[in-house]
Amino acid sequence: MSHTALHATACIGCRRRGRKCDRTLPSCLSCENRGVACEGYVTKWPGVAARGKLAGKSIPVADSSVTITKTRSTFRRVRQKQTKQDKSAQDCSDGHNASSSHPTFIPDEVDEFVQHYIADLSSIFFLGNGPSENPMFHYVLPLVNTVPPIRFALAGSASCHIAARNSDEALEQKSLRLRVHATHLLREMLQNPITATDQLILASILMLAQLDMCSGDCTEFQTHLKAAATVIRNRDYDGAANKYYFEQRLAWLDIMSSTTSRQQPNLTLEEVKMVIGRFSTNGKRQWSYDVFPCPIDLFEIIVEITFLFKSQGSPSPDTLQPKVTHLRNKLVEWKCPFMSGARKYMVEAWRLGIMAYIQRLFPHSSSQVEAKYLSSQVLDLAEQIPPASSWSYALLWPLFQVAVTLDDDAVDEKETIRKRLRIALETIGCRHHSNALEVLEVVWGRREVFDPSTISIPGRTIMLV
Repeated sequence: MSHTALHATACIGCRRRGRKCDRTLPSCLSCENRGVACEGYVTKWPGVAARGKLAGKSIPVADSSVTITKTRSTFRRVRQKQTKQDKSAQDCSDGHNASSSHPTFIPDEVDEFVQHYIADLSSIFFLGNGPSENPMFHYVLPLVNTVPPIRFALAGSASCHIAARNSDEALEQKSLRLRVHATHLLREMLQNPITATDQLILASILMLAQLDMCSGDCTEFQTHLKAAATVIRNRDYDGAANKYYFEQRLAWLDIMSSTTSRQQPNLTLEEVKMVIGRFSTNGKRQWSYDVFPCPIDLFEIIVEITFLFKSQGSPSPDTLQPKVTHLRNKLVEWKCPFMSGARKYMVEAWRLGIMAYIQRLFPHSSSQVEAKYLSSQVLDLAEQIPPASSWSYALLWPLFQVAVTLDDDAVDEKETIRKRLRIALETIGCRHHSNALEVLEVVWGRREVFDPSTISIPGRTIMLV
């Protein structure tokens, strides 16, 4: 029996224009038939949770009208016991309702996607040596067989990455369906006070947020971050069990997404500072794990300059300039800890990229000559790092900050950036690299109107991590 996959609500474009939407997945045909690109759908947040860790809080509601029918099979030997349980539950469900709203997938295929993620993608953001210090191996991968939202989010991520690398539309749609199902499973988990621990909730949200980011559309990215902020604010939450990795990673994504959009961070300035101050060694703040390319002291400057810009209102230059100058001086005076090789080049590129970010937000604080110097320096540092490496992938944000300042004469520099971003897309399949390149082409060609402070373009979302 075949079913049509429909979303519960109209797409973003149809809702904004007040027209009828056919709600088809992965994109609305009502928009496409009018020659307009569908802007996608947004997960709803109606109502609140009645029970569990988020009692009284909003919970994400996945679309229960989505029906995805596939042929049933059996799990591999390591999952045979779980297969019998799943089939028994399904038989019972089918006895009550012949057209179950819960989507089904070929278990072997899901298993293959998860194994692909573990083998090829679990270390994308990891900058350390070997798996022993990779937080994915400590706190996420052990949950694959026991926490369904994580399992399906990882499968969706693998499908998404493979689709991007091979321009495979069928796999891209499969990734979307896996993502929708993972969100539905998270909703079910949130309604069970026994299984919905803070650790499992944040781990699931983080995997879904990173999947949404790497898919390139970021349709539900802010929804996931809002949910994470709710958990982190819970007075009973204790992140020590994962060395604060989940909350630090989510705070990082919250701030970095805000640097290239008009979106205010979901966490407050005080909350972000509390999160990055959770873990320390010998009295010195440190990231709990080596997955953040920017040292905490430099990240704190990004945080402060972002909040300063987004909360400034209409202050007089005399009030604003001292604060900007103070942050610029902190950046100039910051001394890089002892480092060598690719890590040293990467960190210095971030320091200069932050300088370019400050200049873009507050152009009165710098000169055009200084902007050209920064772009030259960052590109020289990038040339010292192999393009197909985690170190190079971590340069996306600082490269973007200087790339938007390049003028018409910087032909070679633009081509260098194009090559690096294309290599990143072909190697790891994260669409935020191709999204960044598309936006840069618009900026360089001056083909569309864009916000010079956020480099945000209507209908396009960029996430640079």
